[in-house]
Amino acid sequence: MFLFHYTNRLKCLLRDKETVFWTLLFPILLASLFNIAFGSITSATETFSPVSTAVIDNRAYQNNIPFKEALKSVSSGDQPLLKVSVLSREEAEQKLKKGEISGVITVSDSISLRVLNTGINQSLLKSFLDEYLQTEKTVNAIIKSNPSAIKDGLLSSLADRRSYTDEISFSGAEPDTMLAYFYALLAMTCLYGSFWGLRNVTDIQADLSPLGARRSVSPTHKLTSIVSDQLAALTLHFTEILITLCYLGFVLGVDFGERGVLVVLTGFVGSVTGISFGTFIGSVIRKNEKMKYAILNGVSLAMSFLAGLMFVDMKYIIAKNVPLLSYINPAALVADAFYSLNIYESLTRFYLNIGILCVISVLLSAASYMLVRREKYASI
Repeated sequence: MFLFHYTNRLKCLLRDKETVFWTLLFPILLASLFNIAFGSITSATETFSPVSTAVIDNRAYQNNIPFKEALKSVSSGDQPLLKVSVLSREEAEQKLKKGEISGVITVSDSISLRVLNTGINQSLLKSFLDEYLQTEKTVNAIIKSNPSAIKDGLLSSLADRRSYTDEISFSGAEPDTMLAYFYALLAMTCLYGSFWGLRNVTDIQADLSPLGARRSVSPTHKLTSIVSDQLAALTLHFTEILITLCYLGFVLGVDFGERGVLVVLTGFVGSVTGISFGTFIGSVIRKNEKMKYAILNGVSLAMSFLAGLMFVDMKYIIAKNVPLLSYINPAALVADAFYSLNIYESLTRFYLNIGILCVISVLLSAASYMLVRREKYASI
């Protein structure tokens, strides 16, 4: 009897093409758009071109040997930062107006930059000049307090830039901010399993659908109906999660690390949590079906936003300012579980996230069953 209810419920859910679209096709479509957008950013970074700029040819510039050497150092080599042209003021202004150069540098008593637009090139020019002026000020202060510093090799040491920190990875994986968006997308996909949970509850509530009315008067025990419905929804949604994981990993090349079994486990637990959440919303809210779906969709998107789906830094803002919210938001827990598998060698953080998700799922499922089993309908 149980197998009969399970297989028939699975067939019933598969016929719901609208929900299949939102729980499977929509995440895949959104992931493809993410990949296109992030691919454009990566491509633009990898194909960097030197920033074209002009320096006004005047006496102050010709006499400023340190600045001329600084410009020479950043405009030569295998990957030059700037492409410098020494021009008259009239020529430089014309090229600036035509967009052939990004900025015009003028040397007088001070060094100034003139730009017409804002963007990456202009920001790079400003950063270069700010660093040069800061270094010049520091050198002058050192020479003033210690005139012999020049003889001791102060100027030659300026070209020797050293880093006293090393970037390390706990798991050997390269940190990538873009991955956080895909992890948040998977968290949203898990939460969208709530649509299946809500569908299950709706179909056993006699006051919301004719199907619910028929099932309420059937001789099948309510616990059997609930369990078979939930297992059918879990089978379908977990299959959708696996398809999405395969698409992200093998087609789009998203890095999930080397712990494939635990990645699948995260998808499974996230699917259980999503279905439990939808079941709970459907049980506790005594409104019509459309209102329930609207509330569920709004809450799911809000939790996904807080997990970093639209703005990746939001996850860290919440963790810093409202840490409790990070531990009760299923989307944040799922996204962080995927993140910890890829970044951290230790599994402590991963198991903490999975444990909290399991507790949330049990509590939501228990509360849903208590609410549904107490429902009674008057005969009319």
